[in-house]
Amino acid sequence: MAFNSEEAREAFEQFLIIMDDQIEWLIEQAQQRGVDLDRSLESLDRLETLYTTMAATQSEDEQEGLRIVFARYLGDVVWEHHGGKWTLPLDDPKDINFNMPVIVGHSSCPWLEFNPIHTMHCYALRPKAGMLRSIVAHSVDPQILDLSDLVEED
Repeated sequence: MAFNSEEAREAFEQFLIIMDDQIEWLIEQAQQRGVDLDRSLESLDRLETLYTTMAATQSEDEQEGLRIVFARYLGDVVWEHHGGKWTLPLDDPKDINFNMPVIVGHSSCPWLEFNPIHTMHCYALRPKAGMLRSIVAHSVDPQILDLSDLVEED
């Protein structure tokens, strides 16, 4: 089946349209479990705990849907605190973020895309406390690696 960019754009518009309702649902679920999701960067630590708790009782398919809801919250927190905008990369089918909602303009690197869906998937595969905040921090303020100690001198 051929890729249809118009359908992809419509799906992205739907993603944005239902975002607020999905985030409200997640915040309500958190409150029922005694977790405060206040849209702060610190709430990302609580988001990890909530995901681990909620995903534990879900099937694989349900976990995938849950990750999308959590990714909406995560992306919204990045957007609120660091700016930028949601966009849908459709230019290069080989791009890792192709046809996935990402945030751009949130970083000092104008070309950098933050993919909250991949970030939540990464957390789900290998949960580690503080992972979400760390990924966000590195996406907002990427550091150039100093590899000079690896260069052999003649």
